[in-house]
Amino acid sequence: MTTDCNWDPLMLSIAPKPEKGNAFFCSYEGTGKLTMFLTGNDMAQKVLAGVKEVFSGTYKKLYFAARPVCLTFETFTQNYAPYWGCSEIQNKTAEFLAKIKPDVMIIAQNMKNNDNFRAPVASVEDAATDIVTKQVSAFFKLWSAYTKKIFIIEPQPTVFVNPAASAAKALADGRSLDTNFIPLQTVQDQIDPGWMRILAAVKTCPKCIAIDMRGTFIEDDKYWYVDQKTNLSYLCDNNRLSPAGVKKMEPVLKDVIGKAIAGL
Repeated sequence: MTTDCNWDPLMLSIAPKPEKGNAFFCSYEGTGKLTMFLTGNDMAQKVLAGVKEVFSGTYKKLYFAARPVCLTFETFTQNYAPYWGCSEIQNKTAEFLAKIKPDVMIIAQNMKNNDNFRAPVASVEDAATDIVTKQVSAFFKLWSAYTKKIFIIEPQPTVFVNPAASAAKALADGRSLDTNFIPLQTVQDQIDPGWMRILAAVKTCPKCIAIDMRGTFIEDDKYWYVDQKTNLSYLCDNNRLSPAGVKKMEPVLKDVIGKAIAGL
């Protein structure tokens, strides 16, 4: 959550405090030695709690920049309606990085609603020649000049019910929660077009590491959006991670990021 945002003066010198709500330029002190930078859209806002939980002993300072809906790949949101306020952070990611020079950059963002990441691709290899992939590669190259490692977290799919409300009603009615999953084909249809492009772009970026996350939620060939043991929903609405969903991701973040930054 971002209700405890410590508005960062360095970041505000680059991007003034947003006029529209739910955008944040914050920083947090830790007890470690590294500087970390987490950015993205509403997914990053949810993942923030997990990053702080897992890495507060790793970073001396965690910078956080997020605006709902908008992408760190800012070229792709230039035509978004003014309502979303993406223009307030246009071209700011590189400016933040140039000033902060973090050891680690973490990107957490949903992309599936952006038209550039919707067209199907057959494979990561086919995605390599895609114009969108090449633009993403250009962003990775730009950012790589200012950081030692870039991690990109695979986003979660959208469900077509409110999982928490649906699960609560089912329990109240005495019904089983064994249908609270998304078919794998639906997950692939939603996530693969964007994620394959990210994976292809990562291959061109020596400092980049993609964090595959869907396997964490898959059991018996089903993508579960409700914890089968606790009955807690992994999503707080049909698209955004709940605290339980973030907690589910934490071991993967700790393992992948922790190993990669051990020598920094």
